[in-house]
Amino acid sequence: MTWARSSVGDGPPLILMHGWGMEGRIFRPWLAHLVEHFTCICLDLPGHGASPCAAGLHWDRSLDDLAEILAAWPRPHLLGWSLGGLLALGLALRQPLALASLHLVATSPCFVQRPDWSCALPEAILAEFATRLRSDAHATRQRFVALQVLGDPGARVRLPDTRQWPAPDHGCLEDGLNLLATQDLRPSLRPLDYPVTILQGGRDRIVPPAAGAHLSAALGAEYRLLAEAGHAPFLSDPATCGRCLLEALT
Repeated sequence: MTWARSSVGDGPPLILMHGWGMEGRIFRPWLAHLVEHFTCICLDLPGHGASPCAAGLHWDRSLDDLAEILAAWPRPHLLGWSLGGLLALGLALRQPLALASLHLVATSPCFVQRPDWSCALPEAILAEFATRLRSDAHATRQRFVALQVLGDPGARVRLPDTRQWPAPDHGCLEDGLNLLATQDLRPSLRPLDYPVTILQGGRDRIVPPAAGAHLSAALGAEYRLLAEAGHAPFLSDPATCGRCLLEALT
């Protein structure tokens, strides 16, 4: 179990997990609004950033690894964005956790459409990404990045130049797409025993606001909609997102 991490700030631990094809430093534009209140620990998911792919990015193994990581801190705050949010939610639902709070950013309990679930991506879109990934992984990741900030000028301005980042492991990228395509946590949703916040962009092209609202109601969570934000609201308006976290904990 080797997940690379970086730490900055002073205060209670806040563990942050990024989305597909990204790495922990995607949160850097946001950290200036958090480090006065938290020790921010940004993880790199397996095969992303400085973390090796090792055994791959698979559901049960990743949740086991994450549980072991969290055990190193007493009652941490946990934040997950997109794929990172799916993993954070999966762990919170699978076993009792000694968390201070859970924060899910642009997260859905089910990222693809089902017969009874329309507020998600069509299955064909993720299938197309998987097909393109096999022929040109770099271009596929950049296309996904573009989708995250589409219609969101604030996020485009603050988005780091991901083209200069090392390419994620191809196998772990495929694994991550598979998790997004197959995991459906809706049957397991229930209120949790600690503060939960849902941060959702009104212009999100990957997770529609209706999915965030459904997740919030099922978890008994605080729902914060940033109407002008896309899939990365912490890039769209980092100051407001920072305030949302602090307000939820006071």
